[in-house]
Amino acid sequence: MIHTHISKVKWLFSLLLAFTVSAQGDVSFLFVGDVMQHDGQINAAYNKTSGDYEYSDGFKFVKPIINQYDFSVANLEVTLAGKPYKGYPQFSAPDQLAETLVQSGFNVIITANNHSCDRGAEGVVRTLDVLDKLGVKHTGTFRSQEERDKNYPLMLEKNGMKIAMLNYTYGTNGLFVKAPLIVNYIDSAVIRKDVARAKELKADLIVCNMHWGTEYKSLPNDYQKRYESFCYELGVDMVIGNHPHVIQPIENKQVAGKDRLTVWSLGNFVSNMQVRYTRGGVMLGAHVKKTEDKIDITKAEDWLVYVYKRQEGPVMQYYILPDYDYNAMLPGFIPPAELTKMQEFFQDSRELYETHNKNVKEKLVTEYPAMKELYQKYLKSYYAVHLTDANDDLLLDPNARKYLHCTLDDNGVEYVLSGVCDSIEQAEGNARFIMDCGLSKAVKIVKVSPDKVEEIQR
Repeated sequence: MIHTHISKVKWLFSLLLAFTVSAQGDVSFLFVGDVMQHDGQINAAYNKTSGDYEYSDGFKFVKPIINQYDFSVANLEVTLAGKPYKGYPQFSAPDQLAETLVQSGFNVIITANNHSCDRGAEGVVRTLDVLDKLGVKHTGTFRSQEERDKNYPLMLEKNGMKIAMLNYTYGTNGLFVKAPLIVNYIDSAVIRKDVARAKELKADLIVCNMHWGTEYKSLPNDYQKRYESFCYELGVDMVIGNHPHVIQPIENKQVAGKDRLTVWSLGNFVSNMQVRYTRGGVMLGAHVKKTEDKIDITKAEDWLVYVYKRQEGPVMQYYILPDYDYNAMLPGFIPPAELTKMQEFFQDSRELYETHNKNVKEKLVTEYPAMKELYQKYLKSYYAVHLTDANDDLLLDPNARKYLHCTLDDNGVEYVLSGVCDSIEQAEGNARFIMDCGLSKAVKIVKVSPDKVEEIQR
C-alpha cells in the first residue's frame, strides 16, 4: 500500500523537497563523520515513559540536508551488539540509533573502524544482522569470505552511474575476530585487488572510505598521505577519511589530470566529546557528473555541524546543529556559555578551512528560505498530522521516511508526524489525503511546540 500510493502524497511535503540540490543526471553524495554513543549519550536517550531509546529529535535539523543527496553515508563507530549497552572503550549502542540514522535518510552505512571488534564475533554479526533488518546498504565488515566476495565492493547505481563503495580501517584497538568473520583492514595488496574488482564490475566512480589518521590532530599525517596517493594511483576517485575526531582539510583537486576529492577527516557527527575541536564535524556534499566515459566532480560543499546537549523532559537530546541563529527564533534555546562554544567551533573550523581547503564552498541554512522556514516552525510551533497507527515498516520505508518525522513531548510520549503545516486547515487537508491513500487508518491533528504536543479538537 505504501509503495502504491506514496507518489500521490509527495506534493503534501513539498517543503522538504524544496531543499534538493542535485541537477538531473548528476549523482550526489553526502558523507558525515563518526556516529558514536558514549555512556552519557546512551543514558540521556533512555525514555522511561516508553522504555525505548529516543534519538529522532536530535537529527531533525540535519534531516532536510541528509535528504538532499542521492547517497548519504555515515560511519557507524559503534557495534549494535545488544545489551548491556556501553560506551567507551568498547561500544555497544541501542538498535534505535541505527533506526534513526535510516529514518533520517542515511542509505549507506560503513562499519570498518577501530571499534568494529569491540564486542567480539557476536558483536560483528549482530551489527550486520540489525543493518540487514533495517534494509540499509552497508559495507566494511562481513560474516564470511563468501559474503565479502558476493557483496564487495558495495555497488550502488543511480542515473546510469555505477559507484563502488570501499571501506577500510587502520586497526581495531588490538581486538580481533577469527575466521570466517572479516574486518577490512588498510592493506595495499587488498586494496589493489578490490579496486581491480571494482573496475571489473564496470564502476564509473570508486569511493574509498578510510578510517585512519592521528586523533585530535587537524592535519593529515604521512600515513594518510601515502595511502591517499596510492589510492589515486590505482584509479580511486574519492578518498573519504574518518577517525581523528576533529575535522581535517578537504581538497577538491586534479591529480594526473583527473578530478579527485579527498576529505582527510570529517570529525564527529554525533558524540559526547567536549574538548575543543571535537564538539562537531562536517557534512560533505559532492556532486558528480558522468559525460560519456568521463567523470567530473562538479562541486564539493561543506556543512559545518555542532553537537548540542539539551534536556527536554525525560530525554536529553544531542542536537546536531548546522550554523544558524536558533535563539532568534527561540530565545534561550542555546544558553550563552554553550553558544560561545558553538561559535568557537565554527570559527576554528573556518580558520582551518580558509588555510587548507581547495575548491570547497561552505553551505549555510540562510541560503535556503524553505529550510529557514522549517527551522522557524520547529523552534516556535506548527501543525501536523499524527499517524497514531504508524509502525516501524512505515518509518523505514525509503519512499515514505523522508516525509515523516518523530518527536517527543515533555512527558516522553512519542508522536509520528506528517507535514509541518502553517494552519489547522492545511493539516486537515493533509490528513484527508493520507487517509484516502491508505497510509494510515487513524490520524489526529496536533499542534507541536518545543515543549509539548497538543491534540486539536475540531
